[in-house]
Amino acid sequence: MARASVKVPVSTRQMSTNGQGGFSGFLNGDSGNLSTSFFHKLNTVIMVSTPLACGSLFTDSITFRPFEVVLGLALPLHGHIGMNYVITDYVKKFFGKSMVAPARGLMVGVTGVTVLGLMKVNFMHGGIIHCVKALWTGDGKKK
Repeated sequence: MARASVKVPVSTRQMSTNGQGGFSGFLNGDSGNLSTSFFHKLNTVIMVSTPLACGSLFTDSITFRPFEVVLGLALPLHGHIGMNYVITDYVKKFFGKSMVAPARGLMVGVTGVTVLGLMKVNFMHGGIIHCVKALWTGDGKKK
């Protein structure tokens, strides 16, 4: 009698289902089903908000500013969770398990500074889209 083989995907990462919340949940950005679900929802938010934020290229209206603010939050959070996957997989492998917590702490700092910087750009310098546009139009002062 022939035996059917069943292929079972093997995951190298153990996903915890404990409901980590607060700072511990943010620090361990890749743990749990909630953060994975949030990571995938951020993909959709970024895909929808980016073209809508680009509407500010055609008018100086404040109508598109909320989409730039959403991008200013969504992009760093998406990067934070994604980089925590990298930290979990590679920092432990190359630098040892004891370096995972400091790497995660550093990532929280980078995410915080990025959010603050993008919010400053959004509220004081015309928005993310206009700053990116200035890279090609030369709106800045030349020396």
